[in-house]
Amino acid sequence: MQLQPSDIIASLALITSLFSIWIQDRGVRKQLLVTNIGEYTRRYQEIILNLPKSVIFDDFNLASLEVEEQDRILRYMWIYFDLCYEEYSIYTDLRLINKKLWKRWKSGIISSFSRPAFQQSWYLISQNTTYPEHFVDFIHSIIENQTLKNKKFLSA
Repeated sequence: MQLQPSDIIASLALITSLFSIWIQDRGVRKQLLVTNIGEYTRRYQEIILNLPKSVIFDDFNLASLEVEEQDRILRYMWIYFDLCYEEYSIYTDLRLINKKLWKRWKSGIISSFSRPAFQQSWYLISQNTTYPEHFVDFIHSIIENQTLKNKKFLSA
């Protein structure tokens, strides 16, 4: 059996169509990822803008604040912790993002949890939530590492 020119043309058209679909799919996936990253960034910025500047200070003490201010801070911290869990879950459970993006998000989480406000809030909020144990362990390991770094810095 000999190949007809029409068979060759049809095969080339099929290959070209499949390649075109693959390229479009990659573009759509990339655009969705960019949109989702933008949404997570927007949510993070909204949370941070609603927290007082004092949350970044090393001498922050949640217990020293008035009850209304504590409640306001804890409400936004809870939203932030939920956001952290979503990011963690998107990487570890769903595997929807690559290591490079996760490294950036993880770096931000580590930075936040280096602050006493986030640690104090975590200990209060985590007692009233049901985050999965692997996420709780992840956060506790960050806090423990920060505590060790602080001890080394203070003893140097």
